Amino acid sequence: MTPLADIPSFVLDEPYFYIHKTAVADTGFGSDNQAVLIDGGFGLYSCVNLRDEIGPLKSNVYRVALCLRGSVDVHIGLEKFTHEPNSIHFHTPNQLFWLRNKSADLDAYYLVFTSDFIDELLTDSQLAAAYPFFDYQQVPFFRLAQNEADAIKALLLDISDEVLNHWPDRSRRIKLLLNLIFITAKRSYSRQRISPGSASVSHSPLVTRYKKLVGQQYVTRRSVKEYADILAVSVSHLHKMVKDETGRSPGELIDDMLLMELRALLRYTDLRMSEIAYQLRFTDTSHLAKFFRKAMGASPSTYRRKHRLG
Repeated sequence: MTPLADIPSFVLDEPYFYIHKTAVADTGFGSDNQAVLIDGGFGLYSCVNLRDEIGPLKSNVYRVALCLRGSVDVHIGLEKFTHEPNSIHFHTPNQLFWLRNKSADLDAYYLVFTSDFIDELLTDSQLAAAYPFFDYQQVPFFRLAQNEADAIKALLLDISDEVLNHWPDRSRRIKLLLNLIFITAKRSYSRQRISPGSASVSHSPLVTRYKKLVGQQYVTRRSVKEYADILAVSVSHLHKMVKDETGRSPGELIDDMLLMELRALLRYTDLRMSEIAYQLRFTDTSHLAKFFRKAMGASPSTYRRKHRLG
């Protein structure tokens, strides 16, 4: 059986640019005017030419976004966040990501980078240990005070100058500026005492942890009882808590994750239905098709033809 880690994900290369942007643009900011990445692993963008909807998809990148104006919904697995002015978001590799409901006045900066780009400063494990918002089990999305948002915006503009001017040692300085962004964000995170159980989080610790577990293990664990055992609660208690807080049953949330993965594979890969069924552990293609049609009202092949990017 193919492990979860082998499910295809997008790498940060030139074709990836056109997954989140419709075209290059001469904005005078960051990497907006080129699809080529710095050292093959870093890009900084405004939201000019940002697609109205991105995903659901997986990629091998870290992503950091700062909203200046307007709003947009961001889904990370089963967790939904809404970017509004002064909100910041940190996204780690190989999570299902989905951006939609972009307001017409959205103004935001975002950057993407690979593990290889940043590992001169910090490895993946060191990054998560040093900065809790890069730990999948913690809170990746929070709102900054105005002075904190202004400080991070200034650092992003400094990075933009490095990108545009090709100065000596620009990659090293970009990495140092990235670290200053992380430090500034961590100070805000600590000041607000943010944690999965804090008042800033919309769900109870139990439901938040359930959603995170499902977001990581939905392919290999399909039974609600397995999750209840991990969480040391009864199935009935888990069902009540999840249903009361989300309006969905625990089993429906597992199906929601499978559906997002399935849509990503249909839209962004050329895998045959039999390969998708195998990777997502459906018994066969007819089982997959029945599951998809019930949720989406269309067959997988029809969905692929209609929504295939490019």
